[in-house]
Amino acid sequence: MRVRKFSPNYIPSKNVARAVRFYREVFDLPTEFGEHEDRHLFFDQEAIVFDEVDAEPITVTVVVRDHQATVENHLINYYVEQVAPISETPDGRHIIFHLDDFEGNHIEVIANK
Repeated sequence: MRVRKFSPNYIPSKNVARAVRFYREVFDLPTEFGEHEDRHLFFDQEAIVFDEVDAEPITVTVVVRDHQATVENHLINYYVEQVAPISETPDGRHIIFHLDDFEGNHIEVIANK
């Protein structure tokens, strides 16, 4: 996926290694190399930090440059299931895929129609 925006930059996780792998593979985010590479990914010159805490699930928003069919195929290739039907943004120009990661964090992937 061609990620344009990603927020927040902090994701709680009980299994950091699995979370880093999931977000790196599904959203094609690069690893931040160095002493924190096992718990940080990198996007737009900022670290995305995964911390091992017992916290309530959050909502992660990922805006991509891809179109609906490309995102659908990408999710199928990585065996990521949608947890709700696709919805549309109020302006009707984008669609929203609703996913959950294995920790229960909700992910909204906003793509072009």
